[in-house]
Amino acid sequence: MDISRRWFIGGAASLFLRPGRLFADPAGVFSKGRPELVFGVLSDVHVCLDKGGAAFRKDHGPESLVQAFTWFRDQGADAVVIAGDLAHSGLAGELKGLADAWYRVFPDDQAPDGRPVARVFVFGNHDWSSPGRAADVYPDKAERRAQQLFADPRKWWDELFHEAWSPFVRREVKGYSFVGAHWCNGGCTGRDEVFTKGMKEFYARQKFDPARPFFHVQHPQPKGTAHGDQVWGQDDGTSTAILSAHPNAVAFSGHSHMSLLDEKAIWQGAFTSVGCGSLRNVNPTLPGLFSPLGGLENYKSPKSRKAHDAYEALKVMNMLNGYNCRQGQLVRVFPDRLVFSRREFVTDVALGPDLVLPLPAAETKPFAFAPRLARAEAPAFPSDAKLVVKKGKGWTRAGGRKGPEYDTWSVSFPPATARKGAVPTTYEIRAKDPAGQKDLSFGLAGFGTRFPASDPRTRRPLTFRVRCDRVAAEPKFEVYAYSCWAKRSVPLVQARDAERAPAGRTGRV
Repeated sequence: MDISRRWFIGGAASLFLRPGRLFADPAGVFSKGRPELVFGVLSDVHVCLDKGGAAFRKDHGPESLVQAFTWFRDQGADAVVIAGDLAHSGLAGELKGLADAWYRVFPDDQAPDGRPVARVFVFGNHDWSSPGRAADVYPDKAERRAQQLFADPRKWWDELFHEAWSPFVRREVKGYSFVGAHWCNGGCTGRDEVFTKGMKEFYARQKFDPARPFFHVQHPQPKGTAHGDQVWGQDDGTSTAILSAHPNAVAFSGHSHMSLLDEKAIWQGAFTSVGCGSLRNVNPTLPGLFSPLGGLENYKSPKSRKAHDAYEALKVMNMLNGYNCRQGQLVRVFPDRLVFSRREFVTDVALGPDLVLPLPAAETKPFAFAPRLARAEAPAFPSDAKLVVKKGKGWTRAGGRKGPEYDTWSVSFPPATARKGAVPTTYEIRAKDPAGQKDLSFGLAGFGTRFPASDPRTRRPLTFRVRCDRVAAEPKFEVYAYSCWAKRSVPLVQARDAERAPAGRTGRV
């Protein structure tokens, strides 16, 4: 297919720049042709040994890695990126599980057709600083120390991958440059991560072809870029400042475990920043960081926040099951565009249509946040949607069935999927006192940005539960749906008293 650069940037932009279908390629038109480079992208694979180190913990073995590597291989990948958290407990045996998976699919770093396949793997915080998790596997201090990656990263990297380890690595693949920045400086704080030293000095020594993109890989999100300026797990701004001098830079990062279906997963400003999703425990997408909500009923609040700690103990629902959603993506590099194909490896289906980013990125920024926010629409509930309220019994997450039983309100409603292109990410449940004495808001995360629209879980009714003593005696409930842009729907309001559902046991879900 012959496409001129001028038509691509102009005509294609007018065709695809629509709310919710931002530069999407539903027909696969722009994935056709022969790319100059193809590479797979993963993050947060979290291979984890079970106690004693003789086997892998359930759901944390290398099986999903083999599946992802195989898909990348079959798509013609020339390289594979993993943006950190290779080994959940920071142990050599876990990194070996990853290496074994790699060599099972790419023996001698080659595909079956003989093409070389480059590795661009970097450490994350779990690889470098996980003393508590390592102690769970090896209680004996000497045995544990002998296996910890941070104690001798050069030894283990050389032994398992047969190459020298250094905090920064640059690799050339088919004329394109990759830069990897390892996490090698202390533990995780969740905010302003100072994960490495010497990045400024390293980049001062580098020269890049300004006519081509280059790809930067690190574990934490460059501050104020992909997934927004409130996302958990950003760095301290060092990488953002450095990469801002390179409009042809495309950064890949993980750490936040945010979904590839989040519309903010690709950010464009002075450079381009791309969230990598997660091969383990994909988080729900939130507008800001729980904003405008005070906490999420089915999601764990940060323990460092006292207000959220108080809220946490009152929850009566289980956390979202994060281990049944494993994401990655394939990037095809053409002279005039990047094409991102997003994949979910449990159901082995596409997460949505391919996304297209025109090159050179400095000329046009279809993934810049401000214009997308201006175009974004609010989600909407189906016209026949009803809010069903029941009274019953339940237990807080903190105590479970061993703890005290509480009177609870159960609030059920269908997901807000009536408006295409306005995916609901979070729901605000308001408990209003008819007498006006008390008006509390709670949050509930949905499945819409964790699974593809074809997955039936995205259409299941949602149920929120709260202890009766947290709200007014006979509250009136209403529900708002929010998009990742914090665009709020028209509320779904509780039915009249005569239509209130009969009481029943709610328990936990």
